[in-house]
Amino acid sequence: MDLQNLAKAVATLLQNMVGIPANLTVLGVFVHVARTERRLLPTDAIVSHLVSVNLLLILTRGIPQSLSALDYRGFYDSATCKFLIFTYRTTRAMSISLTFVLSAYQCITIAPASSRLSRLKPWLYRCLLPLNLFFWLLNGGTTYTSILYTSQVRNTTLSTNTLNLGYCLVVFPSEESYFANGVMYLTRDLFFVILMVLASFYILLLLYRHQRRVKGLQSSNMSQGSRAETRAAKTVVTLVTLYVLFFGIDNLIWAYTLTTEKVPLLMNDVRVFFSSLYASVCPVVVIVSNRKVNRRLSC
Repeated sequence: MDLQNLAKAVATLLQNMVGIPANLTVLGVFVHVARTERRLLPTDAIVSHLVSVNLLLILTRGIPQSLSALDYRGFYDSATCKFLIFTYRTTRAMSISLTFVLSAYQCITIAPASSRLSRLKPWLYRCLLPLNLFFWLLNGGTTYTSILYTSQVRNTTLSTNTLNLGYCLVVFPSEESYFANGVMYLTRDLFFVILMVLASFYILLLLYRHQRRVKGLQSSNMSQGSRAETRAAKTVVTLVTLYVLFFGIDNLIWAYTLTTEKVPLLMNDVRVFFSSLYASVCPVVVIVSNRKVNRRLSC
């Protein structure tokens, strides 16, 4: 095994070793909360859905990528490849959609009572389940090419409009379809990123105003609910910042691959690493910052 494949194997294995236990831990905590308290708060429901999606993402991308880096490609037929790539792309799109929903809900939660946004809180709570279903249908529908064009690795010369993932191939019928597919994914993801960035800026503005308003008061005078909302808002802003950072690196490289014929293998490996990194980091942020999770883990 050469040095590049060794580094790739170590990086993906570390992602799996952190991401799988962390996502399972957060998911287990919220399952326990749902069983003991008979309900989940909307924020907890969104986060539990998010870590479930992240866990699926790691299982369908991180593990195959690790095995590929270790030169093991034994059991991937075309049907398995279609399932893996379709599930990965759908869950990756769901990860960004749910991060946007989380930022939007937090934005509405901490909005002043006089704001028009605060009136949307009951509506968003009622529409949370239909909204999640809509995003599953939207993201699944926009990743249909994974079923059409994915196949197992073959010992043939690969064309320039082929994505070689090491363990599976995505062979587009033409360069035009390859380019159009990339632009579609980029446009869809960029739309949600812009919305979540705007929501995060609004959250930061509200936190700044709140800090100025309570400046000079004793911290004990702040209500417990206000503290919890502030912590949750900071957690959401952290998650959005991390997603935008990883998304930016991933898609800058992706945009570059759409405009060049021969892409260095190292660049593809870096893009793949950052495309899955959020799924491993997200539950760690939740474990560190979520008081409810902290209390359950302490017990």
